[in-house]
Formats: sequence, C-alpha cells, structure tokens
Amino acid sequence: MEIEKGQADSLSIQARMPENWSLISSSTLENIQSGNKKFALISLYIPKNASPGENTFKLLVIDDNGILIKEKEINIEIAENYDLEVFNISSPQSVKAGEEIEAMYGIRNNGNITQELLLDSNGDINDEESLIITPDSLMTIQVSKKTEAKVYYLMNVSTYLNVKSTTEDKSYRAYSSTTVFPSKIKEKDAFFRFPVRASLNYNSHTYKDNHFSTISAELRGDGYLDLAKNHHLNFTFRAPQQQTLKRFGVTDQYSIIYNYKDKTTVYLGDHAYFINRLGFNSRYGMGFRIDQKYKDWLFTAYYSKPRLYSFNSAPLYGVKSVYRVNDSLFIGASLAASKGTLQGASRQIEANPNEKGQIATVNLDYKNQGTSIEAELSGSFTNKASDFAGYLNLVQNFENLTYSGTLSLSGENYFGTMRNSLQYSNSLFYKLSKWNFAAGQTVSRVNRRLDPLFYAAEPYYENFYALVGYRFNKKHYVNVRADKREREDQLEPKSYFYKEHGILYRYLYSGETFHFNFNGRIAKTSNLLLENNAYRNSFSHNLNGSYRMIEGLTLRAGINHNYNNRYGNSSNSTNYTRYHMGLNYNFNRNIRINATYNSGFSPDESYLRRDFINSNILLRLNKNHQFEFRANYYQNAGILNRKELLALGKYNYTFGVPLKRVLDQGSLQGVIFSQNAAISVENIKIIAAGHKIATDKKGRFELNNLPLGKNYLFIEEASLPEGVVVSKKAPMEIDISNDKTQNLSFELVQGGNINGTVQLIKGKDTLGFQGYIKLTNEEFSYFVESDNDGLFAFKNIVPGNYNLDLVRFKEEDYESLQNTQINVKGGSVATILIPLTPKERKIKFSKKNFSLGK
Repeated sequence: MEIEKGQADSLSIQARMPENWSLISSSTLENIQSGNKKFALISLYIPKNASPGENTFKLLVIDDNGILIKEKEINIEIAENYDLEVFNISSPQSVKAGEEIEAMYGIRNNGNITQELLLDSNGDINDEESLIITPDSLMTIQVSKKTEAKVYYLMNVSTYLNVKSTTEDKSYRAYSSTTVFPSKIKEKDAFFRFPVRASLNYNSHTYKDNHFSTISAELRGDGYLDLAKNHHLNFTFRAPQQQTLKRFGVTDQYSIIYNYKDKTTVYLGDHAYFINRLGFNSRYGMGFRIDQKYKDWLFTAYYSKPRLYSFNSAPLYGVKSVYRVNDSLFIGASLAASKGTLQGASRQIEANPNEKGQIATVNLDYKNQGTSIEAELSGSFTNKASDFAGYLNLVQNFENLTYSGTLSLSGENYFGTMRNSLQYSNSLFYKLSKWNFAAGQTVSRVNRRLDPLFYAAEPYYENFYALVGYRFNKKHYVNVRADKREREDQLEPKSYFYKEHGILYRYLYSGETFHFNFNGRIAKTSNLLLENNAYRNSFSHNLNGSYRMIEGLTLRAGINHNYNNRYGNSSNSTNYTRYHMGLNYNFNRNIRINATYNSGFSPDESYLRRDFINSNILLRLNKNHQFEFRANYYQNAGILNRKELLALGKYNYTFGVPLKRVLDQGSLQGVIFSQNAAISVENIKIIAAGHKIATDKKGRFELNNLPLGKNYLFIEEASLPEGVVVSKKAPMEIDISNDKTQNLSFELVQGGNINGTVQLIKGKDTLGFQGYIKLTNEEFSYFVESDNDGLFAFKNIVPGNYNLDLVRFKEEDYESLQNTQINVKGGSVATILIPLTPKERKIKFSKKNFSLGK
C-alpha cells in the first residue's frame, strides 16, 4: 500500500463487505511515512453460502483521528461450492414385528448453489421424490418402512435415504438401523429330521379327438441321516407303472442314492449313467452304480437294464477309474459293453440290434492358469467291426486374448452314440478396455443314435464369423457381426438347405427396471433346394424388451420380422412376422405366476418343439403345502394342424421324518415389581417364545416348555399403567438351560419428563432455534425436534442420568453446551435451557515459512 505525500503516517484498515462477511484480522500501518510503501496482511471470513462469481468489497484506510484517507475497491472470485450433507436425525431403537419404522433424515445445503435433488429409499418417502434445495437451508425427509409381521427371530432392519444431486451429478446416502423384535418366537424343532416331499401329480394331453390323462404319486427324500453329516440319502419313488405316463416325459421310478463322507456313493434302481462324452448314450434303466474314492483314485462300476423303451433295451455295464495326478490334472480309463439299437432319428445310421461289443476310453482333464484341456480317445470292438472316436476341447488365455477350440470325430463303424461324424470349431476372443473382438468357425457333420420318440436328427451346418463390440457403460452395449454359413436339414423331406452370408448388428440396454435389445440381419441367401439357387436378399429384425412395473411384476414382449427364401422348394420368398409377450409376477414368496405367448417358431429350428402358450402358477400355502399348475398349448413342428394341449397339476406336501431328539426344554419364573405402591403390577402382558401370559396380583409369571438357548422376552407396553415405564431395555435376552428354571425380575417406575428451550443469542436479541435434540445414556436413546420457538419436550423417560446434545447443527457457526448432564427423576418434570451463541472468528497461521510477492 502506497501513501501519498501530505497524508497522515499512523493508519488502520477497515473493510466494507457483504452481509455475513467479516474481517478477522488486519495489519496496522504504524510509522509509515508519506510517499512510502508498506505491505498489509488482512484475513477475511467468507461464508460457505456466499454467492458464486465475482464479489466486491472495499478497504478503507483510516487515520488515528478516524478520517478516511484512502478507499480501494477489491474484486474477489468466489468458487461454486456444492457442499451437500445428508444425515440421519432420528430412528426408533426397536419396533415390534409388523409395526412401521419411521426414520427422519436431514439434507443440508452448506454450499452456495441451488441444487436439484432426486430422492430414493428402501422405504416409502413421505414427500416429493424430486426437490430443490437452496443454499444455507435444511430439509427434513421422513422415510417409513413396514416390517413383516411374520418374523420369528430378533433382526436388524436398515433404512436409507439416497440423495442424488442432478446439479452436481453426485449421490449421497445416510443409513439408520432399527431392531425388530417378534411378538412370537418360532418354536424350535426338538428333533433332527430327514426332509421328505410327497406329491400327487395329474397330467393331461389333448390333441385332435384324443385325450390322455393320468394320476401318479411321488415320494422324494433328500438330506442327511446324521448330525455329523457323514451319511446322505436321496431317493425317488414314483408310481404306479402306466404306459400313459410316457406321453408326459415321466415314468414310474424307483431310485436311491446313498453317499458316505463324499467317499462312497451308491446308486440303486432307475438311473441314467453318463460316463464319457464318447461311447454309449446313457441308458435309463434299473441297475446300480458304485463310486469309491481311495486316496487319489476314483473307481466306478455300473450296470443298467432299460425297462421302459425298446430303442436301446440291451443292458449297459462297465467300469471306470480316474487318477488325480495333482489339483490340475486328472486322467482316467473306462470299459463299457452293450448291444446295438433299433433305427434311430438319423437316417445316416442304420439299425444294428445284432451288433454287440465293448468301447474302451481314456480321458484327460487339465485346468490350470488359463489353460483348460478336456480330451477323450475311444476304441470300439464288436462282433462286426472295430473303429475309433476322439474328442478334444482346448481353452487358452493369453492375458486379454482367449482361444477356444473343439474337435469331435468318429469312424464309419464306431459303435458308440456318435458315428461317421465330424465336428470342429475354433474361435478367438480379445478384450481391450471397452472393446471386444471375436472371430471363429464351426463345422458340424454329426450323426447320433437318438431315440426318435424324443429327438430328431441334428442338421449339418458350417459357420464362419467375425465380431466387434463396444460397451459404453454398464447400460449400453453394441456389436456388429459378419458371418457366412451353410445349414442342411437332416429330416426327410428336407425343410431347408441353404447358404447365406450377411451382417448382424445388435444394441443392448440394461437398466434397473427396463431391459431392451434390438438386433437385425441383412444377408444374401441361396436356397440349394431350388434349381435356380441364385442369391437373394434376406432380412431379419428382432426387438425384445422387459419392464419391471412394480416390485415383483415384470412384463416381457418382443417382435421378429423375417424375409427370406431359405425354406421349402418353392421359389417364393417367405415374409412373416412373429411376436411374443409374457409376464412374471411374484406376488410374494407364496404366489408366483408367469405366462408367455409365442406366435410361432422358425422353420430353421423345426427339429425342436416350440410352444405357443405356456403358463405356470405356483401357490405356497405355508411351508408344508404347495400347489403348482402348468399349461402348454403348442403345435408340433413339422406336423400340419397338430395343435396340442399339455397340462399339469401338482400338489406337494413337505414334512420331516424325526430321526433323533436334539433339543430339550426349560422354563423361567419372574416377577414384575415396583417400589411405588401406587403402580399396579397386575395383568402386565409378557411375551416369550410364542407364549403370551399376564402377571398375577403380585406381579408373578411363569413360562414352561421353552426351547433351550437364547430367547427374548417382551413386556407389552400397552398393558402398562399410564406414565409407567420398564427400567430395562426391551427386548430382554434370556438364556434357557436344560432342566433349570431361570429367575427374572423387572421393575416398573414412573416415567420422567423434560421440557426445554433452545435459544439463539444474537447480540441483545434472543431467538428460538429449530433443531434436533438427543437424550442418551448407556441403555436408552431418545430424539425430539424443537419448534420454531426452540421449545421441546421428552415424555415418559426412564429415570437416570443422561447426556443432552444438539444433533447436526452448524457447529462451525455456534457455541453450544455439549454433553449436558441431566438427571431425570420419575414423576417429575425437568426444565433445561440450551443457549447458542455465534462463534468468534479467528485465523490460525501455519508455522511454515512463507513469503509475500512483490
């Protein structure tokens, strides 16, 4: 600062600033001579909510006579301050099951920007979910959450308030926790039980002028037989034997699986054994299988005699051993024997019922550090021919690059399920940040021995593709794929045989309540069933979406449009639109409904069944009783005018077979008393372990047949005299011991009251202060809000010493009494005054060296 000639040489600095700004300190300008310069250091207090942007204040230079010597205007840039605070003000310590938790949250804008807020919670917000909060303001939000009435154990339930500032694009969250105690403690089962489910099934099949229906019963068990969990049993008994059952994909069944310490497993009765990928197909039938672990070995022996279907009715039997070289490598060998089958679904494989022989297989499984290898090599030796088959699957990761390849082949005379077949595929996948790239090819010429009652012949096909995809974020993903393919139907007559090359594009959106995807294909297609098999345009577009309307209810819909000449031997192009719609509705844990309508199926996939309408309703009355209803209305692919209705009704009864008594019971006796003779101790309601009793004239009560261990006892507050409280915190935890009587006592006392005032002192003025006051000690906590005049009151407080505090007020602005001790006496009213005075602004300098610029 420069002082001109002729001016005074003993000066001081003052400031004229906006409201609420203040000058904390300034240098004095003593012994400064006219025409000289001197540095002056000043410090200012600028409120957090000062308006952003350019602000102006004036510095005044005053002499010792109070005369203005110099005035200078200074501009200062105030930054935008988005300081937002979200906090819990109050929430109940405990509520009974079925009651509502009401939690209060505060939102304070400590910044200088008006912010737009979006509110979200796991409870009901008793206010608008979109709000605007101005600087230096406080908003209170109440969140209500209903607790479940059917709660049988003590639990903690959290509520939260999530506040998203769309102005700042930042979220804040505050929590509260409340103990929910049940009005009924679920009685513990005194027995260790084996879980069993008994079912009654009704199946119905209707088509054209035919109708088939059947009723069957089923008994299933699945669980441990001992407390140490060494013995496990699983069984299924379904009867009676009916040929009609086969129409519904089920039959009578009698099967048992026993496991001992995960070392010995025994299968008895009806089972389908899958031993290797190569070899015989699994033959469902009556028999046995034994798996035995010994050190690093697993030995298996099995026998199965089909009894239900004629396609592969010959017995299947064999042995297998697997050796664990280390945690990554397993090698094995097996030998299986059986006879041939009738004509299957594939016309490329002839029937061979008179052929019999064995299949020997060696296998290898290796998984370690990004490398996975599965390999099998089989040889078949029969009374007619010998041949070989092989399988290899390799997956290798090189950081972000993954290679995957498979190879399956079998000779013309191979005796196993797959014969005269070749299938191989290779693919590369590379991920780079949000990008992913893939390329690959698949060739499939597979012929399998499959029962035509359940399967159709698989098509021959070749695919070559390349893909690039990009994920913008968790919600948005796009990819583009170019491919070339050939596909040939193996049914007679052929429905399709075509070549095609094209581009497929896809967009996927995944939100919290809405999911959407769109994909399309533009291609050139050549129908090889036609003499004129020139390439023609093909189009395909698919749109699918799902929307969760409310909790538990999701709607689904989609539409598909196709234009191509892939199918049939007509030269005309097909132009068809398919659509589907459906819903999933989980009303609660006990009622679930889902239904789907499909307008049709693609002829390209006619070897698979496509439903028109399917629906499912699950109704659980309680833990023991459950009903299930299913209906499927469909058309069998490849058959004209063959619409069918398949229906199922099922009732399940679940129960436990007692195996061992594991729980004894105990009892408790207690008394409720009061040193105040005016307080009645009669007819006070006590709740424990599902039992509800009342005290006698002397306050005594007794409960028997209580489960051992921890229980919780509650005193129903509504049964207490007015103004009377229990001196212990609810709920009370009790420990019941076997054949012992627990003795308890609870004191009733007259509740105390507190009336108070929060006063804001500004100079000579005394104002009311609206805020939140907390009253706490080691056992109890109470909250209350003061009104605009600063008045507050606590009612029915358990007598004792408490700390009284203000909650979440601006501590940087005011001096207040912290941890004020107050003694609450029963039947009396305490009066307390909480004064608030503005804090004096001070500046504290760092001890570090600093220098001023010139």
